[in-house]
Amino acid sequence: MPILLLLLVWPLAEIWLMIQVGKQTGAFTTLLLIIATAAVGLLLVQLEWQRLMLVLREKLHQGEEPVGVLLETAAVGLAGVLLFIPGFISDWLGLLLLLPFTRKILIHPLKRKQQGTTFDYRGTHYRSHRDETGSPKEPPSSGKVLEGEYQRKDDRHP
Repeated sequence: MPILLLLLVWPLAEIWLMIQVGKQTGAFTTLLLIIATAAVGLLLVQLEWQRLMLVLREKLHQGEEPVGVLLETAAVGLAGVLLFIPGFISDWLGLLLLLPFTRKILIHPLKRKQQGTTFDYRGTHYRSHRDETGSPKEPPSSGKVLEGEYQRKDDRHP
């Protein structure tokens, strides 16, 4: 029930605040502020996401747990949604989630909660089918042989 109340009160608070800002600065300036915060916010989200993807790739490459980075990435995604929603309250909340130090404070309880969980990452490893001398050897097979016929159909000729 509290979430339903929040979903009803939040849009009303956003509209009220936009009206108050519009009274002080004018309707056109308020509209420009809303559009500018959405555009700049989404640009900042994209840059932060790129940074987090590099960190995630590095953690996976080193074999470390990426859960913290995944939680941060989800928080940045939520920040993007909040920054895109028209309104100053949602922009403020989105900015809080976008800033690294406040984001870490907000997701710290979730990180502590996952400490008892075990994660196993298995990357794909490609092995060369060569023996110790470097000569080719037969690749290991699963023992299943599929037999069949095929006919090549060229797209250029009907």
